[in-house]
Amino acid sequence: MTDGEVGKPYPADRSLLGDSAAWTLLPVQALHSAGEALFALSLVGSLFFNVSVDAARPRILLYLALTMAPFAVLAPLIGPVIDKLRGGHRAVLLLSLGGRAVVALLLASQLKTLLLYPQAFAIVVLAKVYTVGRNAMIPSLVDDRHHLVVVNSRLARVGATSGAVAAAIGLAVLQVGGADWVLRLGAAFYGLGALSTLAVRRHQVEDTAPPIVETTEMHGPGISAATMGMSGLRMATGFVLFHVGFALKTSGQPAWLVALVLGAGAIGGFGGTFVAPWLHRRWDEQRVLTVALILPAVFAAIAALRFHGATAIALSMSLGLAGSIGRRAFDGVVQTEAPHATRGRAYAGLETRLEIGWVAGSIVAVLARFPSWVGLAILSLALGAFAISRIVHELTAARIGAEAGAETLPFRLLATAETLAAQGDRQQATLVALAAVEAAAMVGTVADDRLRLVKQRGREAAMDNDPAVEDEVLRLAHELVTESTS
Repeated sequence: MTDGEVGKPYPADRSLLGDSAAWTLLPVQALHSAGEALFALSLVGSLFFNVSVDAARPRILLYLALTMAPFAVLAPLIGPVIDKLRGGHRAVLLLSLGGRAVVALLLASQLKTLLLYPQAFAIVVLAKVYTVGRNAMIPSLVDDRHHLVVVNSRLARVGATSGAVAAAIGLAVLQVGGADWVLRLGAAFYGLGALSTLAVRRHQVEDTAPPIVETTEMHGPGISAATMGMSGLRMATGFVLFHVGFALKTSGQPAWLVALVLGAGAIGGFGGTFVAPWLHRRWDEQRVLTVALILPAVFAAIAALRFHGATAIALSMSLGLAGSIGRRAFDGVVQTEAPHATRGRAYAGLETRLEIGWVAGSIVAVLARFPSWVGLAILSLALGAFAISRIVHELTAARIGAEAGAETLPFRLLATAETLAAQGDRQQATLVALAAVEAAAMVGTVADDRLRLVKQRGREAAMDNDPAVEDEVLRLAHELVTESTS
């Protein structure tokens, strides 16, 4: 399958993204990415370039603490708000971009005051609202779900291109007018992005599956493994950003070299949008994620042996490439293994875990003050450990799959029950879930009292046709099957 084909020909108006409705997201994504690049550049200019290394560390730590840590508390609220907002996900994109335009204009005149931190926090949260809303919207704009990888890759490609162009313009503005004018330019891009959302088709995601099905899918072993791998890549990205940045600044390297390292990461991310579909045609998403972890581990080891500007640029580019490839694979795992989790609240939790990974890596780099080679050696070993653990997990999963039989029957029955429930056939889903529990009792240990409870609730569900009781049966069946076969 190539970018231009997904098993059937597409009309000419779908040649750019593959689906005409998804095409309208192109300018929105481009302007969002341009604004984000300029926002990041303005913070780097005000928090990093204009002060000494010792003065930069506490300011960056304060920024990370005040803008990122509270997000773990706010994230559970973002998804439900997105789902309930009148006007659907298009309204989410409009409010996110418009809100950032307003806050960025206010922040431009307060970059050197303590008001920088709460206002930067607002921009970060609104940016995450945009990401969650966009990810939840994309499946509704794509006619063929097999085309999601192509749509995600091309949107990311457009975003990487516009972000790189905006960053280049912003660097020139930074030298002439300062960080405040960079931020004002970013506000203009945010504002144009808000206007461009009006061309996107209005869509409200409806509840298509019981909550228990969505929850079970989102906590499946495949998604958990993919989330762990992607979190490792995000952690490495945050670590390299500050560890390499401080190392170059401490050694007296010019600001343009630091900017070049950042630009190399963006170029790598752009390249990943081409490489990811190519790898996807040859390997499954989990294997692609493992490869994405190995690549920067190798370059981190090389940079640890001989650290200078060239190896720093190569490491940044490899990490940008790996992060882009990994993100496409991660999205593919979620969209394949959790097809019913299409609402904002389903994506908010995953995005939060990835964001926490980035923050954790950043904080380690700022606090630890490792010598350049030590930090990069630790990074290489950590990424290698992530990759090895995933290889072991993949081999174990393959062995279990080859031995599919009585021991895997409860899981297969449970998966069938969850699919039936998602399709609206709750009565049959309840019967299949009870069969999964019976199969689990034959191959494992199930407490008699819990087995009687799930059977009793199953009879009640069959008699009363109560959705709440049916959801409880599915939940109990999932718990019993998991516990009996662990």
